[in-house]
Amino acid sequence: MNELDTTVVGSFPVLPFYPVKQDFPPYTDVVPDGEVMVDNPFIPGVFRALRIQCSSGVDYPSYGQPQDMCSMFLGHLVGHGLTPSGKGFEVVGDIDIPHGFPGIEYLQIAKKFFPIKGVKMPVTGPLTLAAAVKVGETPAIGYPEVVEKLSTFAAHIARGYDQAGASIISVDEPSLVYALYVGLEPEFCIEMINKSMESIRNAVPSIHVCGEMNTSLTDIVLSTRAYVLDHEFAALPKNLDMYSREDLESRGKVLGYGCVETNVEPNLLLDVQKDGTWQRVVEPVSAIRKRITDAVERWGAENIVVDPDCGFGGLRGYIRGRLTEDVALTICEEKLNNMVKAAHMVKEAVAS
Repeated sequence: MNELDTTVVGSFPVLPFYPVKQDFPPYTDVVPDGEVMVDNPFIPGVFRALRIQCSSGVDYPSYGQPQDMCSMFLGHLVGHGLTPSGKGFEVVGDIDIPHGFPGIEYLQIAKKFFPIKGVKMPVTGPLTLAAAVKVGETPAIGYPEVVEKLSTFAAHIARGYDQAGASIISVDEPSLVYALYVGLEPEFCIEMINKSMESIRNAVPSIHVCGEMNTSLTDIVLSTRAYVLDHEFAALPKNLDMYSREDLESRGKVLGYGCVETNVEPNLLLDVQKDGTWQRVVEPVSAIRKRITDAVERWGAENIVVDPDCGFGGLRGYIRGRLTEDVALTICEEKLNNMVKAAHMVKEAVAS
């Protein structure tokens, strides 16, 4: 990766979108007795997300995460210690790691059909997976032995992506702050995150933690194996003060600098539902360029990778009225167009 290269966090508002709760292809390699092979309903959305990113000039696109970030992976464990329960999953036995790597076919599609520098593959981290699972009525994140098993599972997936040629593998941990809240020790969180990255040999290891950061969280992510530390900065400028240049350079880290808002003001999206005027929610190039320039002055261009704040998948919840899937994806594309233009402008200014 080079300074001011561009990437994304992961998700796009492509449809269909529903949890995966069955353990048959394309989620494993073998069709169980009595099941039939089914077409993957998510493939068209993967192609659409990749086309948008490529047309925008994103250096390291993701496949678009057309499935829920937890159930996509946890569905792979149904019959291997987990069972569907309500809207989530429940631990019903010892968790064992099945063959196969959920989502690896999306990596193969991206590498085969798109002319890109490389592919970013998100892996939902063990803390966040555990927060989506229950032991009885209690969230499994309070059970260290379950978290540890899920970290082994995440490491298994990361190894598959690494061996299949991913360029960046991001362990996504939006539940890190929740893990601390329920009483998990910071050292344990670091150990579990590091374990999930231990099999990454060729790809760049990355971590994404969204939301407002504090020194406890930054101390944890700085102590992980991750090379890229990715956060929201456009919508949460307070996060700018959470890292110094010395923090990054002394630990050998770079920042994934979220410079485009993805959690758009709901009232603006409601207006788009009514009149379809999506332009009101897309920042101009000048605003994004200023954000990136400010970051370069603070941390140095060589310590920054440029991306949006978070995934765009939250736009799915607003698809109604005149805010159609096409409009939602147009918003994503225009934001990425402007982000890439701004990044190139700053890169040229730095070079001169």
